[in-house]
Amino acid sequence: MKRVAALLAAAGMIAAAMLVRGWLDQRDQPGGGGSPASGDQLTLVCVTELEAVCVQLARNQPGIQVRTEDVATTIASLSASDADASAVDGWLTFAPFPELVDEQRARAGLQPILADPTAPLARSPLVMAVWNDRRAVLETACPAGGITWRCVGELAGRPWVDLGGGAAWGAVKPGQPTPDRTAAGWLALAQAAGSWFGRTDFAANDFQDPAFRRWFEQLERGVPSYPPPPRTALEEMLSKGPATFDMAASTEAAAAGPIARSRVNDQLSIIYPSPLSTADVVLAPVAGSDGEARLRRLVESHDAADALTGQGWRVDGQPPAGGVPGEPPLPPDSGLPRAGVLQALRTLWIEVIR
Repeated sequence: MKRVAALLAAAGMIAAAMLVRGWLDQRDQPGGGGSPASGDQLTLVCVTELEAVCVQLARNQPGIQVRTEDVATTIASLSASDADASAVDGWLTFAPFPELVDEQRARAGLQPILADPTAPLARSPLVMAVWNDRRAVLETACPAGGITWRCVGELAGRPWVDLGGGAAWGAVKPGQPTPDRTAAGWLALAQAAGSWFGRTDFAANDFQDPAFRRWFEQLERGVPSYPPPPRTALEEMLSKGPATFDMAASTEAAAAGPIARSRVNDQLSIIYPSPLSTADVVLAPVAGSDGEARLRRLVESHDAADALTGQGWRVDGQPPAGGVPGEPPLPPDSGLPRAGVLQALRTLWIEVIR
């Protein structure tokens, strides 16, 4: 009898071990579900523009805690000398902001806090949404009919009536997401500067060019207001009409779907200004985090691809979401300057506007 009991006990232990192993295997599979054990909770900081993506990921992965922050807040906290690497496991953001953290820590004599970021997980062109009647006038007013940020900057603040537009339109009013608080606004600022230089390899000392400075000030001072984040200029256009802005910078991901679903969708166009730049989504794990491998698997999973595509981002191998055209094709890289140049451009914007 004792022998039978021992055999039953051994069989029970083996079954229990198999159940535990199976749960662990399921837990480690992205999208596989299951609840992590206490202590397996991971914290993923997401840039504001990716909040909806991260909320969906967290919903499907109970062990992921999501915190949304604007890009400037996360850069400041990760660059600080007292940054707590144990409080965060990864940062879902856009290139090249992790590089900017690395550069700021290096200048301060601090060790890197971020591991190498992933390759781009998803991309979205930086676009300009413009009212169709204004677009028609700009196609005549801009050289060779090409509506670029350089042209918009040269016209910003001028009366539309002088360009052949309606007197009731007032002055040319460009719009941007706030460049010192939002990643989209910061990247749009870089795209506009690239439009003026006609290249993407410009450096911070190029900003000393008086002609660039005059154009930059005309463009940025022509922006009538910067909506408090997370509100954007495009959202103001969609809710309040053309009295707010004549055109607005945005990512395609944030523009295409909302415009297609809006009551004014037949009055607005999306333009892809040249040179075409993109916002590229990357994960930057915190160096030494126990959750690095798990986070990398998660953001490269089908769950993540579905979440990104559903929010209008272009993901290789995935059909675009409704309203996202999938054209034009994307350039091979982001077309944005180096991280240090981005920082210098933001500093210049603050000097001009704040």
